[in-house]
Amino acid sequence: MKSWFLSLTVTLVCIYGTFGCSCFPGDPQDLYCKSTVAIIAKVTNMAYGEGIPGITAEQFYDVEVSHVYKGDVAEGTFRVYSEGPESACGADLDVNKVYLLNGNLSGGALLLRYCDLVSKLPLNFPDWVFPLETYYDCRCKVPRYYSGEGKPNNSCVYSERFRCLPGSGALGDLAECRYSDQVDDCEWQC
Repeated sequence: MKSWFLSLTVTLVCIYGTFGCSCFPGDPQDLYCKSTVAIIAKVTNMAYGEGIPGITAEQFYDVEVSHVYKGDVAEGTFRVYSEGPESACGADLDVNKVYLLNGNLSGGALLLRYCDLVSKLPLNFPDWVFPLETYYDCRCKVPRYYSGEGKPNNSCVYSERFRCLPGSGALGDLAECRYSDQVDDCEWQC
């Protein structure tokens, strides 16, 4: 009986891992603009909720917020959580690492979803704060695809994005979709 239960458990875990998270990567500007909260924070603690840790359990993180880009969050200790590990479209964060975290508030805590994160890796320069609130123009959208003729108003065509000259001040040397008074619409700008 024990071996049957063990075999069933291993099989279910393998199937669960096979159907892991998959999502079409969003544009960082759209992900930032769709979020109600964006912060820079250091992970200070991690705990699991109910379920199998690392497989189905929610992951709760205590973070020390050092910068608030947007949202009703104060600097200091704050709680964030994900609905499971990355394989279940949650977010895996390392304790003592600093991240740019974004998402939406749920039950007074920041809900992190893997497919919605602007950055999935710890920050290389945790004390460096880039002015995202002025860099990303949330009046503009960056759809991956659109149907019909012509582009939608207040948007930039993703496939037309270009690299900016080094030293232009562009984040990652990529043009960003910003509103232009000259054309009365959004366009790629460095």
